[in-house]
Amino acid sequence: MADHRVIYGDDEFTFSVNHRNELTHKVAIHVQPDRRIIVDAPTGASLLEIKKALLKRARLIHRQLAELGEAHRHTLPRQYVSGETHWYLGKRYLLKVYKGQQEQTKLVGGTLVVRVCDQSTERVPTQLNEWYQRQATMVFERRLNTVLPKMQWIQQQPQWQLRNMNKQWGSCSPQGRLSLNPKLVKAPRQCIDYVIIHELCHLKHHNHSDAFYRLLPRHCPGWEAVKQRLDNLAEQILT
Repeated sequence: MADHRVIYGDDEFTFSVNHRNELTHKVAIHVQPDRRIIVDAPTGASLLEIKKALLKRARLIHRQLAELGEAHRHTLPRQYVSGETHWYLGKRYLLKVYKGQQEQTKLVGGTLVVRVCDQSTERVPTQLNEWYQRQATMVFERRLNTVLPKMQWIQQQPQWQLRNMNKQWGSCSPQGRLSLNPKLVKAPRQCIDYVIIHELCHLKHHNHSDAFYRLLPRHCPGWEAVKQRLDNLAEQILT
């Protein structure tokens, strides 16, 4: 997708456009966690029309970009040493690293305890990431089983997998296979449910059409606020 620009006061927005045949009149603007702006527009929409739509919502876009930038400013590189805090299911847990003969990671009260044979910077994140993968498999399976009975268009649980992604929480392939980012397990349960429901809705409407956006709120009321909460956490839990 080619990048385009539009001027708003002293700022300049850079955005990319997806022209979609299924859209008839609505321009949908998405501010991504990495601060990219992506516009879904009808195939016949001109660049001028798209820029007008952006400028109409420029104040909201400016605020979202500022919030994401502020979150990024306060995000420090991980050192994986005792005293850091790490996210799990929307809560921060204090990290404690111990040297021991048997490697394991577990939650003990409000502490995330990691035992490793070698307290090197490589071994601790590896052990911790393996724990997040196991937790993600368990949590996502449980949440899928919780929300699926309400999805009348799905007859059986779809195939799904964990997939590390830098800029996405989830995706749905044309064949109906779901991919979920294991780092999503760091987010609150409500945010996890939103991503899962979003992808399950794509099994009925494999696009971001008006029909998709009519279906999504039926199964995830207030999804816009939940998405905003997740986007605001992105810089902290995607690292």
